[in-house]
Amino acid sequence: MTLSCVPPVAASLIATLDTVLHIAPVSRRWRADAPGNVVFLPPTLTKQTLLLQIALLRPSALIIADQVIDAEIIERWRSAHPFGDLCLIRRGTSLDKVRLDLCEANDIRVINTPGVNAPHVAAYMVRWLTLGEGALPSEVGVVGYGNVGKALVRLLLERDPHVRIKVLGEYQSQETTDSRVTFAVDRFEALTGAHAVALCPTRNDETTPRIDGALIECLHPHARLVCVVEPDVFSDDAVQALAVAEHLQLVLGCGSVTLGEFRSRAQLLGCSLDTWRKPVTFTIQATSSDACHGDLDHAVCVQQSLIAVRGLLKRSLAKSFTIPTVQTDAAAPCVSIVGRGINSLFQAVMFRLANYQVTVYGTERHSDDTRLKHVNTWPMSTTQPTAEPEPDHRLPVECHRAGLELFEKLLADNPSLARFAHGQATTALWDELEALLGASGVRFLPQQLSPAQTAALSRRHCVVSVLEGDDLEELSIVYRCAHNRIVAGGTYAAGTTQGLLWASLVQEIIQAKAPMVLAMNAQ
Repeated sequence: MTLSCVPPVAASLIATLDTVLHIAPVSRRWRADAPGNVVFLPPTLTKQTLLLQIALLRPSALIIADQVIDAEIIERWRSAHPFGDLCLIRRGTSLDKVRLDLCEANDIRVINTPGVNAPHVAAYMVRWLTLGEGALPSEVGVVGYGNVGKALVRLLLERDPHVRIKVLGEYQSQETTDSRVTFAVDRFEALTGAHAVALCPTRNDETTPRIDGALIECLHPHARLVCVVEPDVFSDDAVQALAVAEHLQLVLGCGSVTLGEFRSRAQLLGCSLDTWRKPVTFTIQATSSDACHGDLDHAVCVQQSLIAVRGLLKRSLAKSFTIPTVQTDAAAPCVSIVGRGINSLFQAVMFRLANYQVTVYGTERHSDDTRLKHVNTWPMSTTQPTAEPEPDHRLPVECHRAGLELFEKLLADNPSLARFAHGQATTALWDELEALLGASGVRFLPQQLSPAQTAALSRRHCVVSVLEGDDLEELSIVYRCAHNRIVAGGTYAAGTTQGLLWASLVQEIIQAKAPMVLAMNAQ
């Protein structure tokens, strides 16, 4: 499954974080869509440059590829940002180059994205395992049965109905029952005489043996090895055996840093890469496609969005949700809300709590309004036990939980709404919210604004457009005719469970832009 489309709400959520320093590859789409607090630097930057940028930017999050994160970097980062939460996100799987012990000691949360790039790496390995005439070998040896190994086995079985696969690892009945796949725990049983070998061991799996010289000697003399892990999986005598092999081909998928390290290691072992009888093939294609970058960006953005949702919830819960009973000061900033649904009311609530003059545009609702069904199906408890959500569902589930917590606070802080805490929300909630907001000075105008009228209004102050319906919900900020889309689509916004969360998000974004807005209004 392709994940390349970053969730539409991600950019808006990530915009509420402090500076994010991205020093990893990036897809063209995310580079274009990312908010201004995400700073992109080339992954090849030197350590001294990274230290300088950390001191200057004081990021709250680092997005890394395979860079070394050592004691000096960790100390500099924590010194530059002595308070608050820090998060290191590995755009990939391996954490071998990260001092996890020092991260823990410095209260730095470490997150990786295992398995996201596995389909792309598997496809890369299949291409290099393919023979010159375009056919796969009749038998393939696979070392390692982690995310990449499983994806590779599945792809090989799909590509060739006659292929035979020997996996070096324990048999896992829940993964495959295909008779074309056999498992062996003895490495010589699995690889002796093998013509094609895919090396994708799980790096943190201590039961996976290293590739030593004896194992190299047992392969077919014309074997092809495709390796997508760090080349330190090869022991010193394996590297020396590969150097003198007449016809054995090694394909190594790695970055430039890893290539340099492997070149230096071979030099120290007395077998410079320039002297190998069969030159090593180095490629960076395993994870370099834009589709792969897009999938990794999706996973990283979801992780950042989860952090942003939790921070947004914490800040919102620290405020009072009691709707004022007095009018707003005439000098207060203005905001208009286009739409008359329940989520439009939540937008009005949050802006009135922030002391804005609020005007809500929209036609009067009717008793048979289809939007009411969203209210009638509102679950009322945030304490029900739930299983850990699937990775693809973590963000909407977290948003759902956060929205319900905010709703419960709204009920608790406003006595006239308390009766809705122990039953299903009905249109009575809608009526009571409108009454409270009206008494607080919020104006409700029964006028349906056209796009041209919305654009004209946005020249005076920010407009929040809330479009609600059965199949589509879109929330955007309009200012100076420019739309800043917050979220669209039922996965992240439909229904009322997340309404207060999005209202809190929009309020923070507009308040963060307030100095710019005031300056433009003064022109």
